Amino acid sequence: MRVAVLGAGGQLGREVLTALMNHEFNVCAVVRRSPDPPFENAVEIRLADARSREQVLSAIGGSDAVVNVIGGGTLRRNDVASSASAVVVPAVEAAGIKRYIAMSAGMVALDWAFFKYVLRPVIFRHILAEHNRVEAIVRASGLDWTIVRPSALTNYPAKGYVASLSLERSAFMTTRADVAAFIADELESNEHIRQAVFVVSCRPR
Repeated sequence: MRVAVLGAGGQLGREVLTALMNHEFNVCAVVRRSPDPPFENAVEIRLADARSREQVLSAIGGSDAVVNVIGGGTLRRNDVASSASAVVVPAVEAAGIKRYIAMSAGMVALDWAFFKYVLRPVIFRHILAEHNRVEAIVRASGLDWTIVRPSALTNYPAKGYVASLSLERSAFMTTRADVAAFIADELESNEHIRQAVFVVSCRPR
């Protein structure tokens, strides 16, 4: 299977590249500019601005699946992920590619009173709104999508992950390596077609 990874130059994107290559997928890294630092593993690189339909179509051509991990990386008001998704999702459909992996966050389903009435309006309102916009775009498509909803991301080593259709309420951190491992496994199993999946790192026993 050939997989195009959009946002491959970011922290999560690099982990996804590694996980996919470890699974022996044929991987294409789609980035806006040449990666700095360079990728450690030999991987095909295609330059494209995710806000350009023509560039996206050219970059993902020949792929069997697309993984989009583009994000704004900030709690401030931004529409980086949703504006990219609004272009990428229709482009993937136009290219005749069915399989699509999108990123969201576990917080979209968090209903703790302290989060709803204190943290969400004060700290997380912009990023939560952005995740909801991305999910809406993906859900409205005809793609065989999977939405990944991790808890807060960290750069700790992989611990193994738990994937569930319900929110793991006692899990607060997920390593990027574990998210990447889930994505690679999901592309092999296709277990969660048209489902939003909560992914958390396993807790030490």
